[in-house]
Amino acid sequence: MKRIIKTSIIIMVLIIAGCKKDEVTLFDINDSGVMFPGAGDAKTYKGYNSADDIYYVNESFLNVPLTQNTYVVDFPVRVSGDRVVGFEIIEDSTTAVSTQYEITEALIPAGQTYGRIRFVLTRDVALDDAAVMVAIRLKDSEDLKVGSNEYRKGILTWSNMLAMFPASSSYTRTYNCIILTPLSKISTSRAYYSPNAHKAILDALGWPITYWPAYSGQYADPNTGTNAMLGVYYTDLYAQKLKAYLDAYAEANGGVRLKHNAGTDIGKDIQPRTTGAVYIP
Repeated sequence: MKRIIKTSIIIMVLIIAGCKKDEVTLFDINDSGVMFPGAGDAKTYKGYNSADDIYYVNESFLNVPLTQNTYVVDFPVRVSGDRVVGFEIIEDSTTAVSTQYEITEALIPAGQTYGRIRFVLTRDVALDDAAVMVAIRLKDSEDLKVGSNEYRKGILTWSNMLAMFPASSSYTRTYNCIILTPLSKISTSRAYYSPNAHKAILDALGWPITYWPAYSGQYADPNTGTNAMLGVYYTDLYAQKLKAYLDAYAEANGGVRLKHNAGTDIGKDIQPRTTGAVYIP
């Protein structure tokens, strides 16, 4: 994908557009570093994945009215004090085109620890059945060096479909506990994730689209008020409910079963991980 604006120009524009001159505080570049939220920020910022050292943000136009053609997403960054943030687009990991998004600012407001790289996303019918992404890497700016290399990469993914749950391992394990794949039930791989399977789980269990429990079980099931992923009982119970949902879908659609619409199993039947179930390739 051809980029017209060089990174250095982008940063200059962001400084001009995102900050007034008197909002930027000069400081010793050796004192602080900018980074994406990490493992220690997980209580509030849940997107960090320690498996690949990338912070993920997943969004969907399902979250906004159909009459709204743009969607503002703030990708979080952190540091102490107010700073202008430098970054670059990782071209070989980016699939979105320039008409689908615009970056309007990159800063951390005065007096705050957390700031943002602000994306304005544009609704696109091409995203009705596909997702696009922008991969970004933090870099040293004139005012601020990059902090730990472990927290310098981020990926924003969006579509018009259901947005994926947080990419951290505890949320991914919940998916793999319910959806049958060649992976183990405690796998942290997202290789077999698909929006269709995600939505089927939500529908089968009556969970709202904004809810997804962590494997460690700290978020209560909104229907039962109990820890959602607590032991084999809940895992199998949810898989059995998903099986009933998928069987009813097939009966209502002339025997055609609901299929994955993304991931390694794209085009294949969604299979629930009920006790004793055997994966069908």
